[in-house]
Formats: sequence, structure tokens, C-alpha cells
Amino acid sequence: MRSTSFSSCVALFYIALACGSGAEHRVVSDSASNAADTPANTLTTSAPASPTLPPAASASSPSNNESTPQPAMLAMPGANGASATPSAPASNPAAPAPAAPSPAAPSSETCNRPGGAGADTPTLWVIGDSTASLYAATLYPRMGWAQPLQDSFAPACATIQDRAISGRSSKSFFDEGAWTPVRDALKSGDFVLIQFGHNDEKSDDPLRFTDPFTTFQQYLSTYLDDTLARGATPILLTPINRNSWSGATLKDTHGQYPAAVRQLAQTRQLALVDATALTKSYFERIGEAATTLLFMDLAAGQFPNYPDGNVDNTHLQESGARTIGRLILADLARQNSPIARLLQQIPSAP
Repeated sequence: MRSTSFSSCVALFYIALACGSGAEHRVVSDSASNAADTPANTLTTSAPASPTLPPAASASSPSNNESTPQPAMLAMPGANGASATPSAPASNPAAPAPAAPSPAAPSSETCNRPGGAGADTPTLWVIGDSTASLYAATLYPRMGWAQPLQDSFAPACATIQDRAISGRSSKSFFDEGAWTPVRDALKSGDFVLIQFGHNDEKSDDPLRFTDPFTTFQQYLSTYLDDTLARGATPILLTPINRNSWSGATLKDTHGQYPAAVRQLAQTRQLALVDATALTKSYFERIGEAATTLLFMDLAAGQFPNYPDGNVDNTHLQESGARTIGRLILADLARQNSPIARLLQQIPSAP
């Protein structure tokens, strides 16, 4: 009996030892599993911070009431239709932004499709002032640079809609409602060429004046945002130069407005045709006498509509309109703009 009891005790001892070892193993394994789950659970439930997005401009209709002059620092359309007061200009607004990537090599592709325009034919809309607008035959040879653009495009490849209006600034064009029908007619695949500045400079006219780095950029941004929202492509242009000289050097008559357009294009990473720089380079290359022949400086009896002649160093005559239009199209081709592939032929810069 004593031997049997001893054997039983030894057996119970080893069973207890085995049970204790298994329990210890289970505790260690559970602890390791829980530790491994913790980081994964933390990563899954902790979301990254949302990026801060710029406010979108409103697509609300502009006011047609210009009877009461409004201050330049007006409340502009903001996100969700709310008003957004323009921010103060930066301490160094004209500081150059980082250079944009170089464009790809210009394409030699052109468009000479026969027939007329169809529902899917791209439209090139032009908004701006008198330097780009249409003029009646009774004012010939006065002509905006956008007026003859259709000659460069087959009707089945692109339709030109020149909606620039003489005397308008980026502000008055919007406030008078001129932008609304353009905005509402935009379709995917269209282009909008946007050029203001000449009349934004008129500080004595509150209906037209804008500040370069606040309200001017705000109005331009509204045109950009509305265009992009409809799947169309906006292209910013700086204003063309006037025929104003100091010796052999062209005078700068636009102040900070060209710089404001360049800054906005760089900030938004959108296409820019620097017509201010293009015309300065071209005018200074051909000289004052040849440049004057591009503007509405007419001798008495030279044109029937101007029997007494005319002196105007801001507006273009037909030769100037066609030359500036060619400068702009050649620069778009140089940048490999999709517009270049709609041209009947790629123009060389004059």
C-alpha cells in the first residue's frame, strides 16, 4: 500500500508540473498577441489630417447694377456662394514664383477637317477689353487681336467666340453680367482666353478699378474657377503693351498688373501667354516707327472712316491685330498647348 501511494504521488506531481507549464505558456502567448495587435489598431483608427483646400469661387450670377460706384475692396464671391473679402496683398507680391516645368516639344499636329462646326467642336472663347474685341465695319481698320482668329482655324476644328468688350475691366465685365452667358455656354473641351488689365488700372473709376494683387486676382480667379468647373481650359494672358516709348525703350504703362497675372498663373499652375513680354520684345525689335503702323495712328485721308486721321496708341488696326494674334498663337504652339493641334497650320512668331 505504501509503494502504491508513493507511485500515485509521483504521478500527481508530474501532472501538476505539466499543467503549470501549459498555463504559463498560454499567458505568454496571449500577451504577445495583444502587443502585436495594438499598433495595427492604432493605425487603422487614427486618420491622417485632411489637407487644407483653397476656397472655390462661386458660380452665382453677377449683378447688372452699376448705377452706384462700389469700392475696389468689395466682397467677392466665395465658397458656397458666401462673400469672401479679398485678403491684403503679400508683403512682397511681385516676388517671382518657382519656375514652371518646361513644356514638351511643340507638336506638329494640325487640324484641317472639312465641313462645318458640330456639337463636339471645341469653342475658343475670348474675354477681355478693347484690345481684343470685335469692331463694326464702320470703325475699320480698328480691330482687336481676337477678331481675325477664326482665319487660323478650320470651322470643323474650332469655333472662335470673341466676347471681349471695349472699355471693360475684370471687374466691370463681371459686374455687368457679360461673363454669365459665356460661363453658361461652356462645355468640356472648350478654352477660355482671359486678358484684362488696361481698364483695371483706372484708379479714378470705382466701377472698373481693381487692385493688382487683391481684387484683380479675385475676379480673374472667378473666371478660372467657373471655367474649370465646366471641364473647359482657362488660359491667362497679360495685357499687350501700348505704343509708348522712351527713346528706343518701350515704356511700362501697366504697373503691377502683368506681374499679378503671372503670379496667379504660377500659383494655380495654369497656362499663361505673357503678351506683355511678347509685345515688348517684338516692338523693341522692330522699333517705334514700325510699331506705330500697327496701332490706330492714321494719316488724314488714309482710311475713309477717318478722313481727318486718328491718333491712338492703345488700339490696333488690322495689321496690328493680325500680328498680335499670330504672336499669341505662336506662343501657344511653343508651349505645346492643345489649342495648337486645332490650328490649320502652326504659325511662326513674327
